[in-house]
Amino acid sequence: MLRSARLLVVLALLSLACSGGAGGPGGPGGEGGEEEAKRKVDPRTLVTVAAVGPGEVAATIQSTGVVESEAQADLTPEASGTVISISVEEGDTVKRGQVLAVIQNASLDAAYERAKAELARAERELAQVESLHKSGAVSNTELNTARDALNTAKTTLAEARSSAGHLRLVSPIDGTVAVRDLRYGEVAGGKRAFQVVDLDRLRVVVKLPERDLSRLQVGQLATLTPVYDAEVHVAAELIRLSPTVDATTGTVRATLALPKGERTLRPGQFVSATLETERRQAALVVPREAVVYDDGQAMVYRVAIEEPPKEEAPKGGEVKKEGEEEAKKSFNFSFGGEGGEGAEEEKEIELPGPYRVARKVPVELGLSDEDTTEIVSGLNPGDEVVVVGQANLRDGARVRFEADPRLEDVIAEEEAKKKAEAEKAEGAKEDGAEKAEKAEGEEG
Repeated sequence: MLRSARLLVVLALLSLACSGGAGGPGGPGGEGGEEEAKRKVDPRTLVTVAAVGPGEVAATIQSTGVVESEAQADLTPEASGTVISISVEEGDTVKRGQVLAVIQNASLDAAYERAKAELARAERELAQVESLHKSGAVSNTELNTARDALNTAKTTLAEARSSAGHLRLVSPIDGTVAVRDLRYGEVAGGKRAFQVVDLDRLRVVVKLPERDLSRLQVGQLATLTPVYDAEVHVAAELIRLSPTVDATTGTVRATLALPKGERTLRPGQFVSATLETERRQAALVVPREAVVYDDGQAMVYRVAIEEPPKEEAPKGGEVKKEGEEEAKKSFNFSFGGEGGEGAEEEKEIELPGPYRVARKVPVELGLSDEDTTEIVSGLNPGDEVVVVGQANLRDGARVRFEADPRLEDVIAEEEAKKKAEAEKAEGAKEDGAEKAEKAEGEEG
């Protein structure tokens, strides 16, 4: 029994030495713990790329404006009075000449009676003048004056007759009632009663920079987007361009017309206008976010699979790896303890996946819109450029794609394999100890 106890103690010490101890160099609390954690971090930058290829790109000018109608009328009563009838409501479609409301004014009856009296007096005076003119008592000038007075009296009577007793508010255009500011029974006059808007002829007036004047011409297309609904896009056309420049703001007035009958936008809406000045159908393009700037120079990160650096033997017999500071082919990762009996040598773990490297490439840009930028020179069709992850990249840095194998997975697989081997060895030790104890018992 004494030999059996001594054997178990020896086996326990050997197992502790192999694991490196709880606070030893290879344990989680030792100096090797931090180094081991660093070895598990993949130095490659995760990026997303897009292929360089042909596509459409347009040059645009941005501005803002308010939707309004080409035809709009504000109706104000010509005289004050009590509202006795309202024929339309907001949103109703009206025709030119249609009566919208009636206002009662008693004083208009008196005006009508006065107009009739003036007409009768003018007729009598003209008859007298004509009789005297025949006898030569009055001149032609006096006769013409009497005739003019009669015509004026007739016109006044016609006006008074149309508004006698009631004043009618009539729409001067075809359109839709946008505002009704009248109420039954109130005394109206001196302020707007109705607003009628033609919704079939909408426009947006924008002010564009003077520097873009040479790029503007009537007939160019534009896209209108409501500020509070970026999903809505309405086509428009540049129909008028002011011949003068506002010296105060340095802008030129441009009118964009919506298609006739377009009702997606409404008068009063604040919109963003994107005016297209030029378009190329088969340009070499990249996503706009792929372009970065270095001291004003446009650059992109082009990703390609390269050959790993080869080892060289310089003078003195030292072995140095080419590009060692920029990108390492592999890491040393220890799966066992450090030093002492039972320790294992550090195993070289290669970074999985292709050897991808991001190279910074200067490019010359052409047209550019919200999503796409034209590449005039610097790239070839099929090149892959970084569109996500380039913020912290350096020239020559190693990168990986989402689909590439991860270093963590390789290490986890190796650790699992090592753990299985250790468990197998531990089981063998336990079986050996049991057999030794059994043999000793049989000898005793």
